[in-house]
Amino acid sequence: MTFKELRAQYEPWFQGWLVLAPVVGFGSTTLVKNQLYRVWKVSHGLTDSVSAQQAREMGLNPPDWSGAAWYGLAAACLFTVFYILAARTWSRHTPQESED
Repeated sequence: MTFKELRAQYEPWFQGWLVLAPVVGFGSTTLVKNQLYRVWKVSHGLTDSVSAQQAREMGLNPPDWSGAAWYGLAAACLFTVFYILAARTWSRHTPQESED
């Protein structure tokens, strides 16, 4: 298989990955960040209406978000692995289109 054929076979998958991987990473980061903040607020006896700024004014320090960022990166990497496996499986079991 030449590079041109390989590129034609996998380019739509790569384009999809360029869109989906950041969405998965950012979405995972946002979900975990929100859950960490919610757990932190519940453990400190705060209601849902209290913002991070109001908590700082009360002398409390909201949690660090670096864990959520690492989780988002790990989710994007795991998504990439499964996406590559799906692309390879689909491409191998789908008949090639002829260029007429």
